[in-house]
Amino acid sequence: MSYVETYWSTNGFVEYEKKSRILPDGCVDILFFLYDTKQGGLKPCCPHIIGTMTTFSEIAYLGVVKVVGIRFRPGGITAFTRVPVNEFTDMRIELNSVESVFDNSFCADISGDMSINDLISYVDNYLLERLPRLFVPDERIWYAISLFRHEKGNIPVSVVASKACLSGRQFERRFLSEIGISPKAFSRITKFQSTYNFLKLKPKQSLFETAVDCGYYDHAHLIKEFKRLSGDSPSRF
Repeated sequence: MSYVETYWSTNGFVEYEKKSRILPDGCVDILFFLYDTKQGGLKPCCPHIIGTMTTFSEIAYLGVVKVVGIRFRPGGITAFTRVPVNEFTDMRIELNSVESVFDNSFCADISGDMSINDLISYVDNYLLERLPRLFVPDERIWYAISLFRHEKGNIPVSVVASKACLSGRQFERRFLSEIGISPKAFSRITKFQSTYNFLKLKPKQSLFETAVDCGYYDHAHLIKEFKRLSGDSPSRF
């Protein structure tokens, strides 16, 4: 399904509380905690929307950990709800409190006894059955997303708006509504994610060379952006 970027899961047991850091990627997730995580008021077996993040977030795990996530492509969640995506930004919201194609029947058959594979199949089938009811996202915004990603965030917002056949003001308003953040913020996050992957491929390259290769002014700018978006320096990665 083109609206979904990936499904992901975590399954295991944590004896002592462990914190996991989540980095911003411009996407919206729906999370299912099949057991009580003892953290953040996220109820077990009650799916939550995790809105587009503007910086890193942390979540704590304790005891049995059984989590399944649906990561939607940037803008993909707009096919399933008419609520502007910026209303979810940097928030965790119970799915049943949001007007969407996910009705009460969605949670009815979900329980902590389900296997991760069964839950993923259940969600996949649910989404496929509702394809005829989807709201059609703005193709101009999807095209803009593809430009930002192709250029790894190194393209002026004004150029993207022009190529998407939108005025600057229209582009800002539609992008914020469908992606949850401004085009400029999305560009910065896209560049950060690209640089994060670059660092994994070339961990021994100097930060100055990495900054130049990834489109930053210098290594000081790179370090500042990493600390703002990940809470840590690039050398730690």
